[in-house]
Amino acid sequence: MAMMGVPVRKVLSLTTLVVISATVLSGALAAGASAATTAAVSGGSPMIRATGSSYGLPTISENWSGYAATSSKPFTYASTEFVEPTVTCSLAHNTDVYTSNWVGLDGFNDQTVEQDGTSGFCAPRHGTTPTYYAWIEMYPAATVREYDVAAGDVISASVAYATGGTFTLTVSDLTSGMSKSVSATCASCARASAEWIVERPAGCNPFPTNCYLFALAKFTPATMFDNVATVEGGSPTGLGSLPHAHQIIMVQPTRKGGFYALDNVSGLNQASNAFTVTWVKYGLKTPISLGPKQ
Repeated sequence: MAMMGVPVRKVLSLTTLVVISATVLSGALAAGASAATTAAVSGGSPMIRATGSSYGLPTISENWSGYAATSSKPFTYASTEFVEPTVTCSLAHNTDVYTSNWVGLDGFNDQTVEQDGTSGFCAPRHGTTPTYYAWIEMYPAATVREYDVAAGDVISASVAYATGGTFTLTVSDLTSGMSKSVSATCASCARASAEWIVERPAGCNPFPTNCYLFALAKFTPATMFDNVATVEGGSPTGLGSLPHAHQIIMVQPTRKGGFYALDNVSGLNQASNAFTVTWVKYGLKTPISLGPKQ
């Protein structure tokens, strides 16, 4: 998905034909999109650094929270498990609100993301009934909605890279038994970071201009555990033992140039390589540009 004023440049070559869900409308709407707003919704996209924030710990982002790890060597694997958070819908909101949990490679400091996970959202047309689904995405290619999930389901997600340039993305609902695995190639994906993220995804209306972040849906505390990554030539390592792990806090920019936190991110539990993200505020629908702000 391209952001405001930035053309889409497709850099990915999909080696496995992905059949997009019937919810995709005329090829213009990504999975889970709101027909009422004709918005293409991204399951995930590169991290957007908050204006005025500096590099370091924690990292301040407009769309991500959780943890990212960087390394001098490319990553070849990242995985996580989590319990699908319960989303609370309110009739007070007249626009869609979203939250996504995912694992991935890239996107912390570059413009591709190889990722999969789940989303929960509220839409005015659905009243107070939330919708949950699993998805896979090789950003900037569109999100592909794979199957429905339910609050409380245990989700396992992973991204693996094999010599020769093939990525295998797998998202499984361990409660229902549903699972989807997709293989794709990306010659330009640097594998410079691994991420374990709660995100408020982005939409465009009409595609691909007038892009924005959705407000963050209200969710029960989301714990991501068994967070593991592997660098090239190495062995699987827990997030708590990775030398360059960056805590990320999601914020809402204000008109006066400041920002306020939309959620809280806990420290890492070294034994389980787990952390918990706790919702604080909805924030606002926010115009965005493509990629990290430097």
